[in-house]
Amino acid sequence: MNRQMEEEVSPISQWYDMMTRMFPDQRLTFLNYGYLQPADTFDWLDDADLEQKCSTNLIHFLLAGTDLRGKKILEIGSGRGGNCSYLKRYAQAGQVVGLDFCPAHIEFCTRAHPLEGLSFVKGDATNLPFDDEEFDAVINIESSHCYPDMNKFGSEVFRVLKKGGQFFYADTMKGPNTTPLIGQDSVGVDFFTNVLGDHQAMIERSGFQVESHDDISQGVINAFDSEDGHLKHVLKTLVAEKKEQQTSLPPEVFHAFDTMFHFFDESGLNAYKNGHLVYKIWRLKKPA
Repeated sequence: MNRQMEEEVSPISQWYDMMTRMFPDQRLTFLNYGYLQPADTFDWLDDADLEQKCSTNLIHFLLAGTDLRGKKILEIGSGRGGNCSYLKRYAQAGQVVGLDFCPAHIEFCTRAHPLEGLSFVKGDATNLPFDDEEFDAVINIESSHCYPDMNKFGSEVFRVLKKGGQFFYADTMKGPNTTPLIGQDSVGVDFFTNVLGDHQAMIERSGFQVESHDDISQGVINAFDSEDGHLKHVLKTLVAEKKEQQTSLPPEVFHAFDTMFHFFDESGLNAYKNGHLVYKIWRLKKPA
């Protein structure tokens, strides 16, 4: 990235930019934490997507069977494009736009998801480059906790949604257990500073109607605990391949991934189990 671009992006965006440039493998298209219940079956899922079944299952559950056929949909924080691809291939959306602040994500998605009616643009979640009432639905998954102004984000989503449009919203936040965590137990957990009240205030101030609101922490725990089909399994495979190839990546890069795996396998998993973290979803609507 040039100096001007580096000044524009946040540290978390710079991390994702570096990660995507170093790991451009198209086996990894989802970045969400996943969702899994014992009764879940995946007979609806193409074999090629089973390696990321937990992440695919999260957006599948979030949409709750909503008919999006032919609709124009925006995903804010589109990452590596897995959710947007799902919207085209499984939900049969008419037009899908993925917006992300990370330049490498836009480059990756344009290359990895050459689907008709699917496009990706760089943009700011708190200053959306779209017209008023342009979209039938907006999706935001595990991204809003990084935004400097959640209320501005909410008002922008409300603005670009058509009257009667739907907002599918999911994120991790601090839970009711406020006992201080120390050492390895706090790794990755302390990154989340947002609380339920922040999200509720954004929803209320923006003017959305709440159609449903659920705590799906157990489903996320099940996904973290799964033996296959989770984000961590794909990442571990890619990192192991780099090590086997003796790729000359800086040691701090491998350390960063080890830290991420510790969150998935221990600190984050335990934080969801003991209530230091919770995972909430909302299905919202702009009044007609």
